[in-house]
Amino acid sequence: MEWTDMMHTQQQMQKIVRALLPVRKSLLTASECELLAHLYLYPEQNTPVLLSQESGMKKEAVSRCLKSLYEKNCIRKERQTADERSYRLFMTETGLAELKKGYESILQPFYDLWRKAGEDFELFMHSVDRLATHIEKGREHTCDNEVL
Repeated sequence: MEWTDMMHTQQQMQKIVRALLPVRKSLLTASECELLAHLYLYPEQNTPVLLSQESGMKKEAVSRCLKSLYEKNCIRKERQTADERSYRLFMTETGLAELKKGYESILQPFYDLWRKAGEDFELFMHSVDRLATHIEKGREHTCDNEVL
């Protein structure tokens, strides 16, 4: 693919990403919603380390989000009896309510585009899922520092 074609594709991707950015209606950031969603969907994976591993977020980012979620009364911490340094996390009623508001805000642009584009959107989402799998498994077929 020529670099001009690649640049055009990159610009088109930016348009899509901007169109899918949520209108801020929630107390939570997208990262905070993501962590709360992990706690909701996988309640057994409720330690900071497991959240970092499952979300792909760096430990420092997870720590910042958890601190903010704790201050917003969206989570509660429970110390482990076996290891005083570690703790488990649980979502509060406030956290569940904010998660619902946050995801309504985050997902609305996706649903709007899906209603407009139909099958094209579904094909795009399928491709996004496949590309994310390649990224997760480290199957990028590019060399370090090689652009073209």
